[in-house]
Amino acid sequence: MLFNYLKVALRSIFRNKLTSFINIAGLALALTSALLITFYVVDELSYDRHHPAADRLYRVTRYFYDQDGNASLKLANVAPPIGMLMRNDFPEIEKLCRMLPLNTTVTLPEEGVENKSFRERNIFISEPEIFELFDIELTEGNKATALEKPATILLSEPAAEKYFGTTQIQGKTLQVFGFPVQVTGVFKPFRGQSHFHPDFLISFSTLNDSTIYGRRGLETNWGNNSFGTYFLLKEGEQPKALESKLPDFLDKHFGTFARANFGAAPDFVASKVTSLQLQKVSDIHLHSHLDDELEPPGNINTVYLMGTIGLFIILIASFNFINLSTAQATKRSKEVGIRKVAGAFKTQLMGQYLSESVLIALFSCLLALGAGYSGLEWLNSFTGKSISYFSQPLIIILMVAGSVTVGLLAGLYPAVIISGFKPAVILKGKQTGGKPVLRRALVVVQFAISIVLIIATGIIFSQLQYLNKKDLGYAKDQVITLPYYSQLNDNYDAFYNALTGHSAIKNSGRSSRIPTGRLLDSMGAQMRKGDSLQSVGSRIAYIRVDYTFFDTYGIPFVAGRNFSKEVRTDDSLGYVLNETALVAMGINDPASLIDQEFSYGGVNGKVIGVVKDFHFESLHQVINPMIFLIQRPAYNNLSIQVAGNNFQEGLNHIEKVWREFLPNQLFEFTFMNERYNNLYQNELKQSQLFTGFSMLAIFIACLGLFGLATFNTLQRVKEIGIRKVLGASVPSILTLLSREIIMLVIVANIIAWPVAWYFMEKWLSGFAYHINMSVLLYLLAAGVAILIAILTVSSQTLKAAMSNPATTLRYE
Repeated sequence: MLFNYLKVALRSIFRNKLTSFINIAGLALALTSALLITFYVVDELSYDRHHPAADRLYRVTRYFYDQDGNASLKLANVAPPIGMLMRNDFPEIEKLCRMLPLNTTVTLPEEGVENKSFRERNIFISEPEIFELFDIELTEGNKATALEKPATILLSEPAAEKYFGTTQIQGKTLQVFGFPVQVTGVFKPFRGQSHFHPDFLISFSTLNDSTIYGRRGLETNWGNNSFGTYFLLKEGEQPKALESKLPDFLDKHFGTFARANFGAAPDFVASKVTSLQLQKVSDIHLHSHLDDELEPPGNINTVYLMGTIGLFIILIASFNFINLSTAQATKRSKEVGIRKVAGAFKTQLMGQYLSESVLIALFSCLLALGAGYSGLEWLNSFTGKSISYFSQPLIIILMVAGSVTVGLLAGLYPAVIISGFKPAVILKGKQTGGKPVLRRALVVVQFAISIVLIIATGIIFSQLQYLNKKDLGYAKDQVITLPYYSQLNDNYDAFYNALTGHSAIKNSGRSSRIPTGRLLDSMGAQMRKGDSLQSVGSRIAYIRVDYTFFDTYGIPFVAGRNFSKEVRTDDSLGYVLNETALVAMGINDPASLIDQEFSYGGVNGKVIGVVKDFHFESLHQVINPMIFLIQRPAYNNLSIQVAGNNFQEGLNHIEKVWREFLPNQLFEFTFMNERYNNLYQNELKQSQLFTGFSMLAIFIACLGLFGLATFNTLQRVKEIGIRKVLGASVPSILTLLSREIIMLVIVANIIAWPVAWYFMEKWLSGFAYHINMSVLLYLLAAGVAILIAILTVSSQTLKAAMSNPATTLRYE
């Protein structure tokens, strides 16, 4: 019986070539898309789940609050004393590890040849407990002693190959920050995805003799929130119970320290200005929206979005299947009637039709598995992932099972329709293929989904265009940035003069942070009100700059002046604020604040200037109050503006001066406009993925519409012939055949518009600055959808309208 079903099913598939092609091609494309999307989604959901005891692994984060109780700063890292004190105070913690991320130059000193130096971004100074918390496997060295002594380092296998050409390197020496460290082992890269990917692990005890930290700094520095602090919760302990103890913990330790060292008031309550939160490590990648993350996190909304698109594509292909199959029912009605007269049971007819449906689904699945294998290489290249096709065999198994399920579900309704035909009615030629209402409803749903995708694509594209064209308030073009090294401090004037002495260099400036970064450093401020200094309320973020920073970026002043070497007090007592800082303080006239007494971080000085607001951070954030100062200069960045008509010559000159003054430092620069574009790489890649899969969904919908139009036209061919005999023109027949499709698309628009508006409004809310959704965009999407529908069916309607009525009515 089964063999007979398959034989008849294959015969039917080859007899109805167009319908079979549309069904197989549409379903194969849909399954390929679903397969790739599933690989992407599963990979995104797998972050940090491979670590031992991942369900008990947590990170400590820190929030700061303004006077209204709003979280003004949310940090992924915390101060070094917090981990040390939590380890002592909470028996619920099984193991705890602190890590300090570094971004610096690593050098392999080699005699007789040029040193091998690279700027590395995955360096972590870590406590030895890292081995008990994270999945780190040593191929050389001993976990018990590898990070025990000061000035010792572990390298990942790729890093070892990069510097030494081998992984057998125990006992060799590298230089980090210019200081020698001894290699004590090599470790394998993480087996799975993680929110950080270490290439170098330096022993935490190295910091004890550090001039920046030192043992005392590690115990008392509550202001340096640079340390990742992770811990393993004991089995049976609840994270919420531990988190509820953290306010008292802060009041006890930080409150006492602030009163003793910062002059905090006796009634100062530390937990009102800062808090500690616990975050599950496996939630970091998709659910963290904190500042200072080790790597750019993902977004759970992107996962939901991609999953939804995959589901939409499968639904559209399945609706095509149902529509075309029920439409084909009329063509097969006489076959069914004869089979019933010959004694075929209803269950046999259903089994026959379901076997055809499942066979089509399996053909599609085979094509999709092959296309998915090739498509995964593109997906990896596009997203920067390294997903292996056979690393998730369960996905392949579910793909096959899902294909069979789609075949059964999509074929069930047509099978019920066909098996329910009555022989007496069929053989008189009066049976129709199912209810046209259902076919119309499915077309409406297909196009409603397509219209939502068209609108979303248009809005995402418009927002990205807006981001590219928005005036940021500073010059980002023709500006390059380099890391600034403290050895330049003693002869910076000579370096600056040598740099700017060339006609291709417009200016250069130093700063602690540069635009496109985050404002993570802030302190309290006071301004003169009457006879006393009074708090301005919220903390103000600060940037340490030099005398030429504003000129380099072309940032204009709205009141006062720039820092000047001619005014000796500027570098110790001068402050420059942005316009938003004045708004936060309730000051309307910038000029009224110039030369007024102002205290910041406990240092009394005066305001010498106010700069026009500019977008220091990405456009996801509003412009925040900012203060610029020179006090205790600690610069990390060098910005250089190059003349536009002589860029390459200017770049060559910068490299020449760099090598003259910093011969042992790597010349590694970035373009400011590239840094700005990188802020929106996630959105750009999302939009490209979204656009690609959306176009695919629309194409699949059009395939189904084309097949349906072909069938409907054949059904009405005699009607068209009669109309032409009675004098109907070609345009009137085209209108007749297209009217129903246009009405269905209009109904689809009515459904799609509010859905698209709701979801895209939520998406745009992720940007502090964004476009306003225009009704014109929705009207344009409606026009595009109608045009696509008309073009899809035009070849069939035109063919029918141009047909010779003598041919179509020959046998009537």
